[in-house]
Amino acid sequence: MAKTVAQQFGIHLSSRKAGLICDLIRSKTVDQALTILTTLDKKGAAILLKLLKSAIANATHNQALDVGKLYVLNALANQGKTIKRTLPRAKGSANLLRKRHCHLIITLSDDINDKPKKLNKHTIIKKNDNMEGVKK
Repeated sequence: MAKTVAQQFGIHLSSRKAGLICDLIRSKTVDQALTILTTLDKKGAAILLKLLKSAIANATHNQALDVGKLYVLNALANQGKTIKRTLPRAKGSANLLRKRHCHLIITLSDDINDKPKKLNKHTIIKKNDNMEGVKK
């Protein structure tokens, strides 16, 4: 029933690379997520591991939740600021370097009913009756 959030802003890592790691730990138990992040050999895994440990500490200290029941409800990597630099090239031209940053947000929960339900890839939700070519 209780949710705990840990956030970290302005990390020098692109949101696409961090999002791939977030997809691996989303809707996993805390023990599974810790195992995945410790064995993964990526820069973002170490950052997310530190953030996950912080979220676990928030849950146990602030809300007195049991670590065994916790799971990762949501893990997000939102786009942050982009610093633009130039790289000198031949004949006086220059290329633009984009140094991307991201914001990481991890939400932990202990309620099983909060888990998002997985839809089958063939399941199409029908919005209205007059749509053509939609499976029922």
